[in-house]
Amino acid sequence: MKTKTTTVIEKIFNSAFITLSSLGLSYSLINNFILDKPNKDMLLIMICLFFASIASWQRKK
Repeated sequence: MKTKTTTVIEKIFNSAFITLSSLGLSYSLINNFILDKPNKDMLLIMICLFFASIASWQRKK
């Protein structure tokens, strides 16, 4: 059984990871479509990280 401290730390980590990955995804999308400086590798990595963080958060729920 998990303690309350572990659960709180997991919630903080998940929310921080989702926030950072969404900021990275936003940055790469802005670079790709608005500023016309395409970096397909970074965009692909940020999309994968964003979906991984959402999946991890959903799994912990």
